[in-house]
Amino acid sequence: PMNIVVFSSDSNVFVRPDTTWERDNEDLYVPEFINTLSWTPVLFARISKPGRSISSKFASRYYDGIGYGVLLYPEDLICKGPEGFASACCVDHTSFLTFPTYPPTRLDGQDGRFNLSKDGTPLLSYDKGSSRMIESAIEEVSKYCYLRIGDILAIEIDRMSTLCKREDDRCHITGTFGEDSILDFKTIF
Repeated sequence: PMNIVVFSSDSNVFVRPDTTWERDNEDLYVPEFINTLSWTPVLFARISKPGRSISSKFASRYYDGIGYGVLLYPEDLICKGPEGFASACCVDHTSFLTFPTYPPTRLDGQDGRFNLSKDGTPLLSYDKGSSRMIESAIEEVSKYCYLRIGDILAIEIDRMSTLCKREDDRCHITGTFGEDSILDFKTIF
């Protein structure tokens, strides 16, 4: 099984299991014990070569595809401290990282803007992703853990914030990368 290795906006490293991966944009039916979902947008890379302690100088050799996505976190669990955060990282189908990926050169081109909306209202417009950003994250993350073929490195591009609450009933998240629709799912309470 592969892992989703997260490089947080605070430069921390943690791992989400592959059971959290939702690559087909299926709606998330939120478990009853969760009342509030937070989110972070991410730039991600698919690891294509195993390694540890990888210098950013050579990091371009270690990934073969990129994309953008969203990681969801139940705030109800995060409030319970470090153990709660670890539990929040394990909730099934909360890593929306759609496939297929794009060639890394797409980041440095003109068609590299990532846009996210909630119920038709813009949440984020981001065009600062770069191969240098990914390669620097590979260097940092590989100091802590061995990266394997198929692992996904997710780099948070913004801090965690509240996305939706149980009283909202549901929200519809859509996202584009350039002209391509990459995210289209609902969270249903």
